[in-house]
Amino acid sequence: MENGKCPYCGSTNLETGIIWGPPTTSAVGLWYKKGKITHDTEQVYSDLCLACGSIVRTYIKGNTYREWIRG
Repeated sequence: MENGKCPYCGSTNLETGIIWGPPTTSAVGLWYKKGKITHDTEQVYSDLCLACGSIVRTYIKGNTYREWIRG
């Protein structure tokens, strides 16, 4: 996303910081190891272009230095 514009249609009509799923549950988000046998999730956010419906950015606001669980 360059200069607050959608890379697909060029619109500046963006909604930012939209939360993925309920923030009070660990059902949605990026999984990471929290202990030897436990895991948790980091809340995920996206910026949405209201003109074309594209998700132009997906990100987390928390700690990025975690032991992420890969598929």
